[in-house]
Amino acid sequence: MEATPRSISRHVILELFSSAGSALVEAELRYDADDPYAVAVAFQLDGSELVWVFGRDLMLRGVAEPAGDGDVQIFPSLDDDGRLVVVLQLSSPSGLALVEAKARDVIDFLASTRAAVWPGTESNYLRLDDAIQALLVDD
Repeated sequence: MEATPRSISRHVILELFSSAGSALVEAELRYDADDPYAVAVAFQLDGSELVWVFGRDLMLRGVAEPAGDGDVQIFPSLDDDGRLVVVLQLSSPSGLALVEAKARDVIDFLASTRAAVWPGTESNYLRLDDAIQALLVDD
């Protein structure tokens, strides 16, 4: 039996909406059991990478119902063709981005994160002893 991977990534194509219109953007959904409470979306933009990190529980809730009230809000919706999508609304001091992902991509990604770390058991994966030891070691 093969062990469940501790790091998970899924390449996705997202639709980015702005006042100038919409564009398809390559991105990667990421999860690492060493940081069990967080997920990341890494956008590939003009040869560079822009990474947003937020709570996995926010994404888990956001696929079924509107979630979040801060810089990251996630909610289910339908695209122009009536297909289920997950919308990420990302705000920062430099602006607001509205991004659509295929719901199937997000749901499959989240299923993989659940296989790695079941929700509610994240604290079992924190390496607090290692972190404390690193703070105590004099260089």
